[in-house]
Amino acid sequence: MPTQTIADMTEPQYWEMLVKKSVSRYLLLDMLARRPMYGYEVAKEIETCCEGWCKPTPGMIYPTIENMVADGYIECTEDTIGGRVRKICHLTDRGREALFAAAEVWGSVLPYLTESVRDVTGGTISESSD
Repeated sequence: MPTQTIADMTEPQYWEMLVKKSVSRYLLLDMLARRPMYGYEVAKEIETCCEGWCKPTPGMIYPTIENMVADGYIECTEDTIGGRVRKICHLTDRGREALFAAAEVWGSVLPYLTESVRDVTGGTISESSD
């Protein structure tokens, strides 16, 4: 009897989770390369640019920011906005290097993925139902 060691790869949710995690990290770097932002703002910008397909939750965005700060990709400063103290995130030089590396990888794989998806789906891509 086979032992299941990973989630069910036949379920679209499995693939969505993997893609969303990776895309969210990439877009977090991309958003901060455009301008400094606080966490909630980054999450909303990602949701907007993905037209709602990817909606980073606080449970995803803040730990990711903390990890990226610890690894030197992001720096945060405090600012008072509307009477509230917010941590404004800035991309570091190391963060820009990471964004460039990620862009190169995404750029090299996207044409193949697009072709593969067209082949597998017969030229159609179904819309996800959330």
